[in-house]
Amino acid sequence: MTTLKAIILGAVQGFAEFLPISSSGHLVIFNHLLASQGSSDLLFDVLVHLGTFLAVLVAFWRDVLRLLVECFSFLGDLFKGRLRGGRTTPSRNFLYMLVLSLLPLFLVLPVKGFIESLFQNPVFVGFALLVTGCILMLSSRFSEGRIGAASVRARQALVVGFTQLIAIIPGVSRSGSTITAGLACGFKRDFAVRYSFLLSLPTTLAAVFLEFYDVIKEGALPENWTPYLVGMVAAAVTGYAAIGLVRLLIKDNKFSAFSYYCFVVGCATIIYFGFIR
Repeated sequence: MTTLKAIILGAVQGFAEFLPISSSGHLVIFNHLLASQGSSDLLFDVLVHLGTFLAVLVAFWRDVLRLLVECFSFLGDLFKGRLRGGRTTPSRNFLYMLVLSLLPLFLVLPVKGFIESLFQNPVFVGFALLVTGCILMLSSRFSEGRIGAASVRARQALVVGFTQLIAIIPGVSRSGSTITAGLACGFKRDFAVRYSFLLSLPTTLAAVFLEFYDVIKEGALPENWTPYLVGMVAAAVTGYAAIGLVRLLIKDNKFSAFSYYCFVVGCATIIYFGFIR
């Protein structure tokens, strides 16, 4: 892993993680184009995901702080037996719904090996990017909703949760699909973005721990950490910029513009890896 390559892949991860174009799909494509091989790539994947995790923390630190305070408040109420009949605050309801949206992800455990095998198939990723393009085209059809932190309910939370489950497939954008699902459920535009990105925090952190455990188990720690750390910083910086761009585009109802990009990249990937290479 060279420093230049780490910067390129880190920047790709940062932009693609939050722009609705599938970071996992783009990393598959770039890794095949750059002929990346070896177990050290797993460590790089861990660190760039950690970089994007930090980007979300910085961009939404107020929401994160409120949710953490509410989490400790919930635990205090639980031990004191004050949950029943208590009034649910907007932050408490937001916390409940985020947890509910995470539950469908447990369904991926039985097919984890199959999902991982898809990362070796860039042609499949190309078709998945076409699916992402279709999802993004739908986003412009939904008008401004009225649902926010205080009014989101279990049905909407589960819809977003199952959408995130589907987005585990490389090439299907997690941010694009979950934000579009939120808009379809009647979320306010900015709330749909906040919900999607905050929902990514526990899943990203869990992925970092699981992948790092695999790195330790395989003994894949490199002698030179510099490129990996540089890649993590590149992912964090570009990820923060991408979050700002998404919030701007969703406000102006221009989120679907990325669908054309996904169609072009998807078709090019299918043609190149399926018929040329």
